Amino acid sequence: MLYKVFCKNPDILDSPKAVPFENTLLHIAASSGSNERTDDSSCKRAEFAVEVAILKPSFARKLNPEGHTPMHLALLHREWKIVRALMRLDPELIRVKGKGGRTPLHVASEIGPPQLLAELLYVCPSSIEDVTAKWETAVHIAVGKKNSESFAVLIGWLLRVDRENILQWKDMDGNTVLHVATRTNQVEVVKRLLEYMIDDVENLKGETALAIHDKDEGPHRSEEIGRAIRAAHMKRERRICLPLSLLPPKVTPTRHIRLGKYLSGDISRLRRKERNIKHRFQRFGVGREKSREVFIVIAVLVATATYQGILSPPGGLWQEDSSSSNITTNITSNSNSHYAGQMVNGRKLPRYIKYNSLAFVVSVCLIIACMPTDILIGAYLAMTMILLLVTYGDALYSILPPHYSDVRATVTIEIVVAVVFAFAIAVVRYVMKVSSAFRLKLDTAKTGRCWELVRFDDVADGQSNVQHAGQKHTADTEGHPLQILANP
Repeated sequence: MLYKVFCKNPDILDSPKAVPFENTLLHIAASSGSNERTDDSSCKRAEFAVEVAILKPSFARKLNPEGHTPMHLALLHREWKIVRALMRLDPELIRVKGKGGRTPLHVASEIGPPQLLAELLYVCPSSIEDVTAKWETAVHIAVGKKNSESFAVLIGWLLRVDRENILQWKDMDGNTVLHVATRTNQVEVVKRLLEYMIDDVENLKGETALAIHDKDEGPHRSEEIGRAIRAAHMKRERRICLPLSLLPPKVTPTRHIRLGKYLSGDISRLRRKERNIKHRFQRFGVGREKSREVFIVIAVLVATATYQGILSPPGGLWQEDSSSSNITTNITSNSNSHYAGQMVNGRKLPRYIKYNSLAFVVSVCLIIACMPTDILIGAYLAMTMILLLVTYGDALYSILPPHYSDVRATVTIEIVVAVVFAFAIAVVRYVMKVSSAFRLKLDTAKTGRCWELVRFDDVADGQSNVQHAGQKHTADTEGHPLQILANP
């Protein structure tokens, strides 16, 4: 049918070419199924829509006068087959923004069935990061419209792809999903969010979720929400495992902080020491990920070789006690007795043991220093390395001849120093990891969104404007006075 129309009017698809907003054939196909809703008609409309989208890919991204793409219209008119056909044709169509900056995923989170919403996320995982013109995420929209099914799908997706940090993203008013759920009195949603969110985040009005709940005096106010938020807050307070004196000041996007003021402030002493240590290591290539991997491989090989060098020393081990042996050699001339399982004495054995032990403890400390920064895994690995040092000493003492007391003392000192050093490294890395969680990062991939660093404060903006307006600039450039910045 479509190609028969082409025979009569070959330019039919080029008619809206010069018009920025127009209802194309693809828009009409996506929104023409309101009256008829049979499987056969839906399949035909889906085939027609795909055919037009293949011939004119630009139509699939074009907005009509209402600010909708064909996929937007298909969702609004519940043409699920057309939606599935278009998203399989081009998954990036899910990220095309229409009226109000809303993508098809935002529309689906409001009105779409859970299965279709899950398919959209699966086909285009990055679409979960898109926000509207009001900086609302798909979770904001689902919670705001009280669509519990869509909320369950969205939060399930975020947890499975380790992107629950998106729950902390804020809209233009500074409200997180928890603020919206509290304001709309959705008890179950609030309880679910409290498992993965911080409860004391403030919006631009300085209100936390608990403050919004306490301020609400409407008939639908639920006391269960207040109890849940208070219980979550108390539970989070009990999780603090470091003294507050060891932690840097809490500077996070949850506070009303202006980016200019933050950048103009002094760097904390802990942050300076951390930077100095990092720069010193980077001079030797330690700061690079590939370099750390190479160091770990080399350290593991050295630790394995030196540990094996104690279990199988160069001179071997005595096979029987000296009391039952009548063989005397030059090797044993300096010893009165020996026992089975002890090292065969040699002139260079003390030096060998000292250097071998030193190489072992240094390699173990290097392994600990190059461990991943994850607190839980790093602590377990550090503990296993410390236990390895202790077992090395036990293995050495069990086969070392008794008259080598000076060697035993030297190795003991090396192991004790290594254990203390390894424990210190683990503690320092723990403190640095915790401090990084309390530090404001300019990397949007870690903080969530760059606009979380921007705060709209009318009072501060007014003061800044007055301050700059009072400054008189008399410098001239080509005879024209410099313009005064009204809004820095």
